[in-house]
Amino acid sequence: MTHRAVTAASQRASRPHPLVVLVRALVVALLAAAAVLGVALAFAPPPAVAATSVPIEAAEPGAASVAWPETARAAGYAVVGVDGAAEAWGSDEAHPMASITKLVTVLVVLDAHPIEGDDRGAEITLGRPDLVALGEALADNAPIAPVYDGMVVTQRDLMEWALVDSAGNAAWSLANWGFGSIDAFLDASAAWAERHGLEQTSLADPIGLSARSVSSAADLTRIGLLAVADPVVLATLQLEEVAIPGIGIAPSTNRILGEGFVDGGKTGTLKVWGRNLFVTAERVVDGEPRRIVAVVMGTIAADETDEAMLTLLDSLWDDFQRRTIVPAGTVVAEFRAPWGATTTASTLSDLDADVFGAQQPTATAEAGAVEPGAPRSEVGQASLTDHDGETSSTPVRADGMLAAPDLAWRLTHPVDVVGWYFD
Repeated sequence: MTHRAVTAASQRASRPHPLVVLVRALVVALLAAAAVLGVALAFAPPPAVAATSVPIEAAEPGAASVAWPETARAAGYAVVGVDGAAEAWGSDEAHPMASITKLVTVLVVLDAHPIEGDDRGAEITLGRPDLVALGEALADNAPIAPVYDGMVVTQRDLMEWALVDSAGNAAWSLANWGFGSIDAFLDASAAWAERHGLEQTSLADPIGLSARSVSSAADLTRIGLLAVADPVVLATLQLEEVAIPGIGIAPSTNRILGEGFVDGGKTGTLKVWGRNLFVTAERVVDGEPRRIVAVVMGTIAADETDEAMLTLLDSLWDDFQRRTIVPAGTVVAEFRAPWGATTTASTLSDLDADVFGAQQPTATAEAGAVEPGAPRSEVGQASLTDHDGETSSTPVRADGMLAAPDLAWRLTHPVDVVGWYFD
C-alpha cells in the first residue's frame, strides 16, 4: 500500500477557492432571503378596500295630475313647504291682477311695518287725501269703507277692509300711510318685487283698478306663498266677515271660503280683463296637514271661476302620496381591489318618503372600507329626507365577500405586497 504524504502544499490545493466560498454563501443567503420573501409575500395581510360611491338609481317619479281650468287664460298652484312643487299653466305673460293687487299692497306695507301676533299695528289718523281716495273709489264703483276726516283706524283695520271686503280706499290709505305717498309706495313695491324675484309683477296703483297693475300666474303663486307664510296675512285672508263702521258686517268676497278645504283667499275683477281668484286650502292627508295656494286668472262668470278653482284643488290632493324612493337592493357603493377582486354594497330595505307629484327627494349613502376575505357585513347606511324634514335610513350591506389576492398575484407584485406591511 502506497501512502501519499500530506504536505502544506497539498492541503492548500484541496481547499475551495475563496471566491467559490463567497459565491456559495451568496447563493445560500439569496435562497434564504427568497424563502423569507416568499413567506412574507404569501402571508402579507391585504389592506381594506375603500368604497366608491355609485349614483343611486331612484324609482321613477310620478307626475302631478292637474285639472287645469280650460276656461281660464292662466292658472297656477304651489305646495307650501315643498320645493319644486309648483306649476303654472296657460299664458305665461303678465296680466291685470285686479283686486288681488290689494294683497300685494298689504305684503309691501307689512314688509316695512310688520305686525306681530294679535297686535293691531299702528294707529292711523285719516285726512283729506283719504276722503279723495274714497270719492275716487265710489266713482269707479269699487267697494269702499266709509271714512271721515280725523277718523282713527289701525293698520290692521285697513288690511282687513282691503282683503276681506276688498275696499279700494282702505288699500289706498294703507299704502299712502306706509310710505308717505303713492309714488313712494310704488317705488317700494317695485323694489319688493325685484327682491323676491317677481319679474312679471308690477304695480301702477295700490288697488288694482289700473290694468297696468299686473302679474303672471307663476308670480302670483309665489306671492301666495309669501302671503300664507305671514300669520297676520293668512289670518286676515281666512276671515269670513269683517265689521266696517258705517256699513256693518261685510262678508268675504271669496264665495268659496269653507268649500273644498278652502280657508282663505282674495278675489279680483276688472271689466277690461275678467275675473281672478287666489285661494289657499289646507287638508289633512295621511295624518299630515298639507297647504296649497292656487290662482285662476281671466275667467268670465263668477260661478265658472269658483268651479274651476275647486276642480283644480280637488285634482291636487291625490298627488300627495308616500312612495318608495330607493327600493331595497339598490346598489350604492362598489369596492375594487388592486388585485382585481370586486364586490358591491346595497340597501337592505326600502327608503320611503312623503312626496307630491313628481317631487323626488335626494338620497345619500355612506359606506366604509371592506376587509378582503371577511364575511359580508353591514358597511354603512343610506338616508333620505323628505320635505317635512323627516329622515329615514337603512343599513347598507356588502353583497358578497371581497376575495383576497391569490399567491400568483402576490408573487408578481412584490413591491405592492411588501408595502402592505408599512401601510
